[in-house]
Amino acid sequence: MAAKKAHEGNIIVRGVKAAVQFLAEVKAELMKVAWPSKSEVVSSTWVVMFAVGITSVWIFASDQVSGILITGLIRLIH
Repeated sequence: MAAKKAHEGNIIVRGVKAAVQFLAEVKAELMKVAWPSKSEVVSSTWVVMFAVGITSVWIFASDQVSGILITGLIRLIH
C-alpha cells in the first residue's frame, strides 16, 4: 500500500493531475453542447422579459389589493 502511494506522487502532484484531468473532461463535455444561435438567444430573452414583466405586474397588483384590504380591516377594528 505504501509503495503504491509513493508511486502516485505527493499531494501536490496528485492535485495537479486531478485538475488537469478535470479540465480535460470539462473541455470534452463543452464540445458536446449544442449551443443556441443568436436568434434563439434573442427570442428566449424576449420571452423571459415578458414573463418577468407579467409577474411583476401581478405581484404589484396583489400587493396593492392586499394593502387596501388590510387597511380596511384595520379601520373596521378601530
